[in-house]
Amino acid sequence: MPRFGRFLAALVLVLATTSGAEAKDGILLLAHGNHGPSGGAGGHGAPVAAGHEHHAPPNPWNDNVELVVKAVQAKYPIEVAFGMAEAPSIQAAIARLEKQGVTRIAAIPLFVSSHSPIIGNTRYILGLSDSLAKYTSLKTLPRAEMKAKVAMSPALDAHPLVSEILLDRARALTKDASKTAVVLIAHGPNAEEENRLWLKEMAAHAAFIREKGGFTAVEVLTHRNDASPEIKAKAREEFRARVLRNGKTSNVAVVPLLMSAGGIEGQVQGDLDGIPHAFGDPLLPHPNIAKWVETQAQDLWKGMR
Repeated sequence: MPRFGRFLAALVLVLATTSGAEAKDGILLLAHGNHGPSGGAGGHGAPVAAGHEHHAPPNPWNDNVELVVKAVQAKYPIEVAFGMAEAPSIQAAIARLEKQGVTRIAAIPLFVSSHSPIIGNTRYILGLSDSLAKYTSLKTLPRAEMKAKVAMSPALDAHPLVSEILLDRARALTKDASKTAVVLIAHGPNAEEENRLWLKEMAAHAAFIREKGGFTAVEVLTHRNDASPEIKAKAREEFRARVLRNGKTSNVAVVPLLMSAGGIEGQVQGDLDGIPHAFGDPLLPHPNIAKWVETQAQDLWKGMR
């Protein structure tokens, strides 16, 4: 009996070890993207219209996401689900990962803030939440089907790797930080509660830039581009007023806390017509984003083991 017990214990250990060896980690990158054709993104879920494969217009957003994929894919299987909590895109990307043998999926939302219906609805699609996002207008969404385990990280939020990018963008706009004020401007959500949370996280970026950069001031604002006309107009007025006020005593560097070109950056800069300022680049492309993706994924996989 003791001999049988030792044999059984050894068998359990072997099975556990084998099971662990068979596990395979992969990354589901969730990205807003543009759904128009893009030569770089076609292999990871962005549709290419039939008959237009060789005449695709520029699509900087998807192409910048693909640069992140290329930086990561040599180490880990990675697939992109383009869209804003779009269940078919997410399901297709999961299927591609499982086809590669992935059994533990790290879902990484490549979005500026976690305080968004997109993030809440994505968690619901992945089976990580029992309800849709608090401020969503949707009534129902399908759940993704998968055999793999899945966990989801926060969005970029106040991560220091993002603060470093914003500091780089601000420094690129001036030769003398001591004579320059920085205004950080993000897209922002519709709901006031979520907007306060966006601004709180942006304040952490501002504190980093202020400490490391030596600028005369660092301020934070949200554009509220998708909010009601009244809220949007008020946000635009405040944006112009802040840049004008800082411009009386300093040069002004406007740094967009936006994921990529190909979105609303033109509208944001257009709000400052007639006001002297320098306008920076969005977050992508920058090597810190791929570093962030890997860091988030590794933390999630550890939690699934």
